[in-house]
Amino acid sequence: MRGLLFICGALILPSTIARAQQPTAVDLLARVTSTYAAVRTYSDEGKASLGDGTRMSSHFRTSFVRPNAFVFEVWFDAPVKNATNSWIVWKDGDLVKSTSPVGFDSRIAPLDTALARLVSLSGGASQNIPQLLLPDSFRNADLLSLITDARIAGEEKIDGHATYRIEGNILGDRIKLWIDKTRFLILKCQRKTRVGDHDREVTANFKPVLDSVIPPERLVFRPLAHQPISAPPPTISIVPSSTGPGPPPRLREFGFTLRKSPGHTVLTRDERAEDEDVVRVDTDLVVCPVLVLDAQGKIVTGLTREDFIVQEDDKTQEIGSFSLGDSKDVPRSIVLIIDYSGSQLPYIKTSIEAARTLVDKLNPKDRMAIVTDDVKLLVDFTTDKELLKQQLDGLKTKALAGVIGLSEQYDALMATLNELFSREDARPIIIFQTDGDELGSLKGGDPLSLFSLPRKFSYQDILTATETSRVTIYSVISGIQFAGAPPDELVKRARSDWENRQNATGFFIAAKNLPSPSIVVNDDPGDDFFKSYAAQWQRRQLALVGIAKYTGAWGEFLERPDQADEIYTRVLTDIDRRYIVGYYPTNRARDGKRRKVKIEVRNHPEYIVWGQRSYFAREAK
Repeated sequence: MRGLLFICGALILPSTIARAQQPTAVDLLARVTSTYAAVRTYSDEGKASLGDGTRMSSHFRTSFVRPNAFVFEVWFDAPVKNATNSWIVWKDGDLVKSTSPVGFDSRIAPLDTALARLVSLSGGASQNIPQLLLPDSFRNADLLSLITDARIAGEEKIDGHATYRIEGNILGDRIKLWIDKTRFLILKCQRKTRVGDHDREVTANFKPVLDSVIPPERLVFRPLAHQPISAPPPTISIVPSSTGPGPPPRLREFGFTLRKSPGHTVLTRDERAEDEDVVRVDTDLVVCPVLVLDAQGKIVTGLTREDFIVQEDDKTQEIGSFSLGDSKDVPRSIVLIIDYSGSQLPYIKTSIEAARTLVDKLNPKDRMAIVTDDVKLLVDFTTDKELLKQQLDGLKTKALAGVIGLSEQYDALMATLNELFSREDARPIIIFQTDGDELGSLKGGDPLSLFSLPRKFSYQDILTATETSRVTIYSVISGIQFAGAPPDELVKRARSDWENRQNATGFFIAAKNLPSPSIVVNDDPGDDFFKSYAAQWQRRQLALVGIAKYTGAWGEFLERPDQADEIYTRVLTDIDRRYIVGYYPTNRARDGKRRKVKIEVRNHPEYIVWGQRSYFAREAK
């Protein structure tokens, strides 16, 4: 009997150990991520079945030598009408070049943007593997991190390689991955999504090779002669502020924080300054710019320090500083984020001219910076009004010549919140001029391009960043107003806005001498289209209004170019008529936690005090 038990145990034990050693899907995905991050070289040649009813296929090829030599190519067997049949994205060090499908601006674009333009053509291959190879070059969340409910659904052979088949969900779609059991590489990726009233399945097959010698010709940028090629970026001088207790810290490449993974520690401008031996004032002063309105909504003026009651987390605080919004002794740090993408062409000329007027009205100690929707710091904080106006004029000239922005306005906003302000900016202010069409690309959004991956940050992350920087944001929303519009007017407004944007697109195509798009849009797509169109723009506009209100400001609608001057004047008037109330919190803990702020006017419960209602305390180092 003992012998029989021993034999049974010997038979059962190995299978028990095998089950115990069976990896989970989460383990496999983590191993895949680390494998790609560690390779010295990588190359593949693959094919994507686009599954659009015609079973059209594309071919792609990736070549990579660590640290920064990279090429991705995609091509079709037959040319796409009115376009070339192959495209390329090339990177060598910090230099990126690309060829673009018709309809995109052909000038320089960041690596992740250039690859995102090819995501639909390549069945997602232009992002999925490149992001695993170069994670710090992408602002998008990577494919594997977005998969939920992952499980090992079976084992199969792909091209003679034993694989695990992992199934799960990604952004509401079904996804399957075939992972090489010994090399932990992706050999096949299949996604199924719903497009309209039918399912669309896209499959990408990879033939990866690791750590082999890649021929030099595979790493050369060789576009076809008739392809639009990215031009070298213009040289822009970043001019620092000429006032203050010391020079501002030297900045890394603007926008670098957008590529950091969630939870990754990022040095603030203050911390970078301290690392670079720049003397800074260490203060916990909380500054609250507030606007006071009476019961009729009129601005209340003439109040003094004694009129205000300040509470933090329901505990009364002693006011340590007080001034008026137009005080020339309290410098304002203003960032103008301006969207100059194709949809903004109807407004760009007059809005820039209005911005010039805003520059002229700055106080002597005010500092201003300009950021564009292609995440460029056009000019760092400066008091030089002529420089600011010169840069604005140059931007207008570029836009009217058809050299436009990338419509990455939320990236520009997040980078500004993370990187430009410091504790010494007593009055940080952002004027955010855009239509907000990048909203769907944020984490948790609804990307426009099929199989595009969302950004690493969400809309809520932006709101949190406004509390950390204690900034006031005025949203200047260009385009016809949908937020708050009467329901029976939405279709009419949608038709007008759509026509404006079609005209702007036509202007861009003519300015760049590009061929007309191969997709022809009917003169009137119909009421159902415009109802959906209006709902989409309502969401975008409400998001912009929401950001402004969250910071204690408001949104303005720039529906006609001739309104720009009036809107900028109202923004500056609002800034000037605020009361600047400052206090040193009795809670001195540097715990990084959110603090609630409540400000009231003594003996006037009917007054509305408009300002940011919370902030994050500093964290101890």
